[in-house]
Amino acid sequence: MTQPSISKSEDKEEIEIDITDDDHAWVERIGKTAYETCNDPARDRIKLNEQHTGFIVESNDAAVLGCLGWAIEQHLDSIPSNLKPNFQKVLDDVKARKENLERS
Repeated sequence: MTQPSISKSEDKEEIEIDITDDDHAWVERIGKTAYETCNDPARDRIKLNEQHTGFIVESNDAAVLGCLGWAIEQHLDSIPSNLKPNFQKVLDDVKARKENLERS
């Protein structure tokens, strides 16, 4: 399993979480929690990538990054130990990006 990565294209960042095929449910579960938290039922602000192995979010939307971070925190204790470091890395990156946006 490789480290999660965050890549940027135009105005959106894609947050990839490299996981096995059997564990897409965690990305989907966190995505659903984030949709509900951000009141984004149409999934306009937070999207799952095509493979459901990561999230696509606006790179300059601190509120969306906050929702995604909060959603990961809500599930972190339940995530299997082999996946937890990847989700923790994404959480740390999301928090840092959110703080940077709020300071600028």
